[in-house]
Amino acid sequence: MRRNRVIVIVLLLTLMAAGGASAQNLFEDAESFSLGAVFGEPTGISAKLWLGSVSAVDATVAWGIGGARLHFHMNYLQHFFDVFDIAPDRLPLYAGIGGNVRLRADGPQQEGALRVGARVPVGISFLPSELPLDFFLEVAPGLRLIDETAFELWSGIGIRYRF
Repeated sequence: MRRNRVIVIVLLLTLMAAGGASAQNLFEDAESFSLGAVFGEPTGISAKLWLGSVSAVDATVAWGIGGARLHFHMNYLQHFFDVFDIAPDRLPLYAGIGGNVRLRADGPQQEGALRVGARVPVGISFLPSELPLDFFLEVAPGLRLIDETAFELWSGIGIRYRF
């Protein structure tokens, strides 16, 4: 059982690293990079890198309010800009797929301290043309794969500064 956990963790971390490598290669073509905060479950620091005009990678490092744990997630996002026309501002809906890793504060040696899963974020962003800000609201259902299989739901509201 422990071997299966290690294999799944290695696979998820490899996928996250591959997403980061792709983002690095496409950074020259990216529209922008943004950094800010997300409030909800989890609450923490959020970053987003645009890979093109409608796709992006986002990541969050946070401290969960339920069960005191360190939380990291990374997602690939696809934006749908033509849903609402509020020119010159943008109000895209987005959906994506990603993974998360959580570690409880009482340490990795305790049973159930490490949790790894998949998530499917769905949200909406407000990108004002006059300000370099990205306001967002997101809901992300997910499936925990390690330490046990369980349905999970995260949500948050946030703001990022676009560089």
